[in-house]
Amino acid sequence: MEPTTSIYNAINVLFTALAFTGVIITFHFQSLETERASKELVERSIFELFLAFTSESFQKVKDDAFLSLLVAVKDKQYAVYIASRLFPIERKNFPESALLVYQTLRPELKDKSPHDMMDIERSTRLHLDNILNFFSMLSNRQTAASVIKHVDFAYDWWRPTLWIIAQLQKEIKDGSKEISNYCRNPMLHITLEKLDKIYGYPPIEPGESVYQYLQGHPWLQEQHIDPAFFKAA
Repeated sequence: MEPTTSIYNAINVLFTALAFTGVIITFHFQSLETERASKELVERSIFELFLAFTSESFQKVKDDAFLSLLVAVKDKQYAVYIASRLFPIERKNFPESALLVYQTLRPELKDKSPHDMMDIERSTRLHLDNILNFFSMLSNRQTAASVIKHVDFAYDWWRPTLWIIAQLQKEIKDGSKEISNYCRNPMLHITLEKLDKIYGYPPIEPGESVYQYLQGHPWLQEQHIDPAFFKAA
């Protein structure tokens, strides 16, 4: 009986091992399937973001937001104002010098009253908030970086202007105990660092390297970036 028992035990162990291996293989394939489904979900979400970004209804949001950023390029005080408005406390007052820049860039606004201009400025700035939220969502799709790189979100155009605001936002927060204590919203420079990595840009850290990048950027020079940015650098 002993040999038979030994054979039975050996066969039992073999089948147990096979069953366990089968479970492992099943889990492995389930994991691969879940990973593939997750990747497809992320890629689909990027496609949906792209459709939203290029939609006709979103075009005014982009136009207004870019106008706001272009004014910030030409007027450092306005750029500081925008950056401060990303926090709920210690917000700067609107610099009236920016109104002239708005009217220079949009001649049709020259006949508007100061009250109307403030409403227009507020609208463009709120649309900029939408763009910042959009790029924040996009930056968190890093698992599909290869897809993002091949979709035209016009990041080359937005990047230099957004780095201006990101740098000033960090300077404001670093210089304020109150903001550091009470404000926890994601910082813009974190979003841009993620997007830069996705798009393959050399890494930039807030500080002197940002000002060097801004000072050397051909498009910003074409737009006559406010020299005041570099006097403080």
